[in-house]
Amino acid sequence: MVRKYLALFRANWELILEYRAGMVIWILANILPLVMMTVWLSLARSGPVGSYGAGDFVSYYLAILLVRQLTTVWVAWDLDREIRLGELSPKLLRPINPIHDHIALNLADKVFRILTVVPLIAAAALLVPGTRYATEPVHLAGFGISLAGAWAVRFLSQYCIGLLSFWITQSLALNEMWYAGLLMLGGVIAPLDLFPPGVKEWVPLLPFRYMLSLPVEILLGRLGSDALCRSLIIQAAWVIAWWGLYKVLWKKGVRRYGAVGA
Repeated sequence: MVRKYLALFRANWELILEYRAGMVIWILANILPLVMMTVWLSLARSGPVGSYGAGDFVSYYLAILLVRQLTTVWVAWDLDREIRLGELSPKLLRPINPIHDHIALNLADKVFRILTVVPLIAAAALLVPGTRYATEPVHLAGFGISLAGAWAVRFLSQYCIGLLSFWITQSLALNEMWYAGLLMLGGVIAPLDLFPPGVKEWVPLLPFRYMLSLPVEILLGRLGSDALCRSLIIQAAWVIAWWGLYKVLWKKGVRRYGAVGA
């Protein structure tokens, strides 16, 4: 399996490099956190907003930008196209499940981002005055684990949405609604702890926090050890839940796909 992943990774890495100009444009378009940082900084000029001062907002949104770059996925669009146009058929003849090809493409994309965009974000985080991040081993380890978990939740949830193309023609509309939920409830529009009472209590029950906000909260040192461990357990539960749903949708969807002669 490792050898197959390396082969898939090399093929997809070459694809990333072939379209690197488009990739850079697409990456730079993903800068909503910088826009929101400007908005919140203007509000913080007259004093802290909740527990966030100007430096806290800069730290927060640079971290949001970093996590978004390392967890972005687009597999719902790929699956929608492959299912509608019959491009999935030759992949089903291979000895490896197509999900591994999609995973390899995403990993190749992340390596490209680490080499191109992440150093710029890291430099800004180090050079901009007033930024603060947790450096304790428990927070750094928690950040790494939660970052991988955030990518897994985003990838698997979007994969499940893409698989709905076996049955419906509007799966991408559902994906856009899902993405809007991530922007609103994942921490892009505002830090979750600035949400009004009655809202921020139930937001942690939804998957969006574990797709984006959680790694940022850990990196900023806003979670104690108990809360950190509890949050990672909930995130892992979401990964398992989405994986289980993927298995069900894939099995039933491929059966339907073959039945209609695609």
